[in-house]
Amino acid sequence: MSTAQQPQNASLYVGDLPLDVTEAMLFDLFKAVGPVLSIRVCRDAVTRRSLGYAYVNFQSATDAERALETLNYHQIKGKKPIRIMWSHRDPGLRKSGSGNVFIKNLHKSIDNQTLYDTFSQFGNILSCKVATDYTTGESRGYGFVHFESEDSAKAAIEKVNGMLLKSLQVFVGRFVRRSQRQQDGATIFTNVFVKDLKQDVTESDLQAYFGQFGAISSMCLRRDKKGRPFAFVDFGPPKGEPNSEPPSDEAVAAGNANALKAIEATHDKVIPELSEGESKVYAGRAQKLKERQEELKKKYAQMKARRMNEFSGSNLFVKNLDDSIDDQMLREAFERFGEISSCKVMLDDKIPPVSKGFGFVCFKDPESANKAIAEMNGHLLIAKPLYVNVAQRKEVRRATLEIQYAARLGRMTNPAVPQSQPGMGFQQMFPPPPPGYYPPPTSFMGYPPGPAGRGVMGGPGPKWQSAMPGMGFPASIPPQFMMRGAPQAARRPASRGAPSPSRAMPTRAPAPPKLAAPPQAFVYNKQARNKEQVPLTSAGAIPPVMVPGQAEPLTTQSLANMTPEQQKNTLGERLFTLITRVEPDNAAKITGMLLEMDVSEILMLLESGPLLNTKIAEALEVLKNHPMQQ
Repeated sequence: MSTAQQPQNASLYVGDLPLDVTEAMLFDLFKAVGPVLSIRVCRDAVTRRSLGYAYVNFQSATDAERALETLNYHQIKGKKPIRIMWSHRDPGLRKSGSGNVFIKNLHKSIDNQTLYDTFSQFGNILSCKVATDYTTGESRGYGFVHFESEDSAKAAIEKVNGMLLKSLQVFVGRFVRRSQRQQDGATIFTNVFVKDLKQDVTESDLQAYFGQFGAISSMCLRRDKKGRPFAFVDFGPPKGEPNSEPPSDEAVAAGNANALKAIEATHDKVIPELSEGESKVYAGRAQKLKERQEELKKKYAQMKARRMNEFSGSNLFVKNLDDSIDDQMLREAFERFGEISSCKVMLDDKIPPVSKGFGFVCFKDPESANKAIAEMNGHLLIAKPLYVNVAQRKEVRRATLEIQYAARLGRMTNPAVPQSQPGMGFQQMFPPPPPGYYPPPTSFMGYPPGPAGRGVMGGPGPKWQSAMPGMGFPASIPPQFMMRGAPQAARRPASRGAPSPSRAMPTRAPAPPKLAAPPQAFVYNKQARNKEQVPLTSAGAIPPVMVPGQAEPLTTQSLANMTPEQQKNTLGERLFTLITRVEPDNAAKITGMLLEMDVSEILMLLESGPLLNTKIAEALEVLKNHPMQQ
């Protein structure tokens, strides 16, 4: 077999590899030819899966040439044959298409080796391949031969085009890239697609109308699933037998001219012979399904990108909506902040449709959107606190969540990071204590210690309340799982030195818990500016959250009368009770993790059992993948 002139680096490209082939398997194959310097199977940077090709470097070019002659189209593990060619660092020759030949109408029995042997007589071959089905491995009836020189490609086209190969007449021509073929097909065509026709149209009507523009080689009238008629009218030269000569360029040019005349005279016009009433007929170039789908996909992507740029910062995402809220109610809730261009509550596909619990509000300007976020995020709308933020595309949202998750994992694996760094989500509420200061023992979040084994409320205290002095968490939980707002003094280890009398802080007994304050007509929202008092009407009140095992119901009024520490304490007790029933072994750790959420989100967890189970499963997955030191 004739081979191309080898380059000086003695490197080979090995393609069409099975995905399970490794460097060791290739080394066992190529070491029989000669000493091998290195082998590299190219893999995906993320998944590390094989890309189906590799590079083999020999010590001498003679060994590389011998491997190309003896191992080309060798089958590994009984699968499809591999394809070996010289490795060219400069992709210019491969991308230029010079010397590349396309062959179609091949017999199913013709493989890579047979095709190579057939065309090797015309010159040195760089690469030769028969296209096969990915699943069955059967030939698709066409292939490619890349010659080293353009003269060899021309000779192959002149000699082989139209010849019989195993009883089939093959077509051999210059290789044209798909993008170039699509570009040529957009200007040179003979088939016309027609739609928006009247219901009683017939092929005779189409023949009589389009026949005035030129000879029609074929015509087809069909109806879609909705019963609407459409047709294809071909002005090209008549199609011959499958193995006959292709039509001449002159005949194709004449058919293309007739098709253009028909489209110009028909498209977007009222044709009494074809259309019904004042409706206009559509006529255009007939496209393949894949080409039309790609064109529509590109068009929709451009429209979507244009809308996103136009309404960037003005489109808001609103979730945790009540099922009774519709488009009009959502518009009325937000229209006081500025002019709204569109407002939509998303519905499912059920009959009748039910709200999905989220929607979108698009303002005319970003200033109105920012005002709505500041005022409405956390606002109670029919017994539910809203979540309002700028709407993001799915790709952007996923990237943001991945960054946040990576930062959270970094804090989990490195608990020594200071908790008062900006952006970590923790607030230092008290100044750091002097060296040698030991905080007084407290049961939980500043409450006075009770009897042994008793919790803050007088009942049996859970394990997660009394495992660490001064805090409500066991020592095994790293600081990043502790609650926001916890005193930093309780987290720091005591100094080794003795306390200095001049710098020691006097210890005072912690204040007792506050008694229930009289009912107020408003609540404070931590996520809003609280410039105005928000009336708490009967329609906007959240019903009490009853937790089995808790004596008193939890209401927004009772939470509003508590300090942030007391809120976390109360919510933590209820969360621990519910989590213990699902996951008793890790209830303490999961409780500390969930207390990192906002108060409104914790209330949602207490109300919804399925949502709480989902969060518990996510926390267990984090603990499983990133075990903490005990």
